[in-house]
This record gives sequence, structure tokens and C-alpha cells, in this order.
Amino acid sequence: MKKTLPVFLGMLVGIYAVVEYFIPHHAVRGISTHVFEWGSIVAASAYVIGGVNLVQVTWPKIRRREQDWPYKVVLLGSAVVMLLIALPLRACSDAVPGTATITRQDAAAAARHVAIVELEAPADVLIKVAGTSTTATATPRVEVAPGKVEIKSGRRVVGYEAFATTVDVAAGDVVHVSTDPAMVWGTDGRARTWVFDHVFGPCNATMFALLAFFVASAAFRAFRARNFEAGLLLGSAIIVLLARAPMGRAIAGWLPDLAQWILDIPSNGSRRAIMMGAAVGAIATGLRVILGIERSHLGGEE
Repeated sequence: MKKTLPVFLGMLVGIYAVVEYFIPHHAVRGISTHVFEWGSIVAASAYVIGGVNLVQVTWPKIRRREQDWPYKVVLLGSAVVMLLIALPLRACSDAVPGTATITRQDAAAAARHVAIVELEAPADVLIKVAGTSTTATATPRVEVAPGKVEIKSGRRVVGYEAFATTVDVAAGDVVHVSTDPAMVWGTDGRARTWVFDHVFGPCNATMFALLAFFVASAAFRAFRARNFEAGLLLGSAIIVLLARAPMGRAIAGWLPDLAQWILDIPSNGSRRAIMMGAAVGAIATGLRVILGIERSHLGGEE
């Protein structure tokens, strides 16, 4: 029963996922939407289980001081830091991104039939008054026509709470706008964005830069013309590499065109054949799972 029920559920959902594409009825689409939502919940649960598994696997190795345990400390520490800064918290719970209040009347402005907006904000805050962008340091006072005036503010970088309001002003009104958007937390927060841009991004680029040397080493070992196929691969690789380098056109004007032909015709055709073969294999594997023939995902050997 432990394996029969999961196999039956997998068959039921898999067959429905295939059949629903051929039933153009709104009720079927509604059921599909619910099934996909359940799938999203299961996927989210898998992330939680993965985090728990990460702790269960790495913490005992750190405690026993096994080989390379300091790297596992960095791994766990980085995971905890990213978890904390990705929580949707406010840097200051009572922080207000901005205020806009009518403070007084200006007789000179009333005579000119305009209202005045006074701006107070840090230099890095961009303020938009009635569709015109400025800063408090560049334009501390803005004259606007009487009526509804839309005021928005935000910092030039992402991860800060925006401020937006509409003030109904009359001629001679002086509106004092004070805005200082606070940093927000969460998946779109400033801290997460900064870590992604200044820590993860450079580490990712470094890893791929080092990967280039491993690729070059593997290519040196693989591109040995032991037979005709290996020689063909070696020749094509040399042509494409030379053509992509600045010296390629200097060596021969037709070399870049030949390299482009290799990429567009033989390489592209081979890539499509591999993709089609992989698609057929994926379909066959999916059918084996749906029909209960393939059960390795349940922990068995059959």
C-alpha cells in the first residue's frame, strides 16, 4: 500500500495533465489551476525540507571537525544571513516614507495665482512634483498650479520604500514635503539586493572565470586527433576559436564566415537533433512514471 497509493496518485495526476490539453472546457481549466497551485505549495515545501536537510547534513560534519568543515560554516552562515535579510521586515517599524502638509499662505504666490511646494529630503532622494523630477538640493521650492498636485519620491537605487501622495492646493498655499524613504526588507529589499549585486554577483563571475581554465584543460585532453571524428571536432573548434578572436579576420577574411557557417548549419542541426532525442527520452520517461513502470522515484530499484 505504501507504494501502490503514490503510484496510483501519480498515474491519476499525470494522465489528467496530458488529457486536459485536449479538453477545451472552462471547468477543466479551473481544475488545472488548482492542481498547479497545489504543485506550487509542494515545491515551496521542498525548499523548506531542503533547508532542514542542509542543516542536518552539514552541522554534524562541523561538530566533528571533518575535512573542509570551515567551508561548511561559511555555507550555513551564508544561508542564515540570506534567510534573515529576505524576511519581509521593516528597518524601522514606525518609519514614514514622507509627509506633505500645507503649512502657511504666501501672499506673493497668491498674487501670481500659484502654489509653492517646499522640498526637504536627502540628496539621493529623487522627488517628482506634478510630473517634474527634481531633488531637494537642486530645487528646494517648486511653483505649481492650483488644484490636485501629485507628489512622489524614491531613492535612485532599488530596495527602498516609495512615497506617493496627492495634495489639493489653492493659490498661495505653501506645501512642505519632507521625505526620506526607509530601507525595506524582503525579496525586493535593499539588503538582499546589495548582497546579490556585491557578493553573489562577483562570486558567480569568479566561479565562471575559473571554469574557463577547467574547460580549456578538458578541451586540451579531449581534442586529440586519435581518429577522424576527433580530428573533425578539433578542426572545427580551432576554426571557431580563431574566428571569434580579433586576430581571426586578420589571418583570413573568410574565416569568420566559415565559423558562422559551422555554428549555423552543422552545429545547429546537431543541437536540434540532440534536443529532439532528449525530448523523446523525456516523454518516454514520463510515460513510464505515469503508467507505474518506473518506480525508482519511490525509493525502489524497479
